[in-house]
Amino acid sequence: MAGLYIHIPFCRKACHYCDFHFSTNLSLKTDMVNAIVKEIALQKDYLPAKSLQSIYFGGGTPSLLTESELGQIFEAIYKFFTLEKDAEITLEANPDDLTKEKIKSFKNLKINRLSIGIQSFDENHLKLMNRLHTATEAENSVRFS
Repeated sequence: MAGLYIHIPFCRKACHYCDFHFSTNLSLKTDMVNAIVKEIALQKDYLPAKSLQSIYFGGGTPSLLTESELGQIFEAIYKFFTLEKDAEITLEANPDDLTKEKIKSFKNLKINRLSIGIQSFDENHLKLMNRLHTATEAENSVRFS
């Protein structure tokens, strides 16, 4: 089974519990998307005869990307790789990013699985962790999905 992992190393804010490498400087996001597109082209020969069963957008916070930015990445993937019909396409998301419109854009891009970063539904816990979303936003993100 062949899969593709794409790391999006950006977050709006640092959560107190997180020890991953990321940046809160979103000004480099466009450059990163362009670099990912180039990297996909460079990696095409590693899986010349296989089709992808999964694509996973991890982070950081991949849900920070716009539909256009994600579209550029998908365009490169479809150009250089074949996807299985039932491929699982996952995107990690923060609850505060998941509006009805954003979820619709993910569906338009054939993203069929979300990993929603709900660390708690308790407002006090969320504040202690330095999370941006509220308990209501967490609940809505599940409801909208």
